[in-house]
Amino acid sequence: MSGLFSSFIATVPISLHKHGSEVLLKNVRTVTSFVLLEAGITFVLLALLLKAHGETLADLGLRSDRWRRQLVVGILLVPVLVFLNGLVGGFFRLFLPRYFSDRNPLMEIIHTPEDLALFIISVLVAGGVKEELQRAFILTRFRQHLGGAWLGLILWSGVFGAGHYIQGLQGMIIAGLFGLLFGAVYLLRANVIAPMVSHGLYDAAALIGYWIFRR
Repeated sequence: MSGLFSSFIATVPISLHKHGSEVLLKNVRTVTSFVLLEAGITFVLLALLLKAHGETLADLGLRSDRWRRQLVVGILLVPVLVFLNGLVGGFFRLFLPRYFSDRNPLMEIIHTPEDLALFIISVLVAGGVKEELQRAFILTRFRQHLGGAWLGLILWSGVFGAGHYIQGLQGMIIAGLFGLLFGAVYLLRANVIAPMVSHGLYDAAALIGYWIFRR
């Protein structure tokens, strides 16, 4: 469930292309296909593992009780994420200008409204749903078998941040901090809906903002 297996399998079709991985960051449809395929494989793995242990998604915190409150919490977290992103960006601009970046190579391949729509679908499925269920599963397993959920949150946030290496050091730090926040909200509320909502909304808003102000 760490994503190593699913990413490897999802990369196979791309590796068969004559230009290999170079094509991945040049076409929105290729990126979207990879992201959704990787998410689909993760969902299958999650379903199999839960079934094997007699568990359900409710055991991971996907429950409808007090869903309105969870929805509100998720929405209110979005400005916090925007502030945190700006804070980290400001820190890098002032103290680590060598590593500062105000560009995202993934966003720069968005050229049409269709590209934007495909990317939004991708971030809602892969970011808002897949990554939060993945985080919930891993933190649950840490709580049960691997030294505690909070230890798991620290370790997994590091891994989550490192997974965003394509966005540079600044992007990795931001992703790691976001992972810490999403995980903390999940553990404190014992419900995965709020992190799902905030993660999906933030990613979608970032894409729409880029599209509007890209000029």
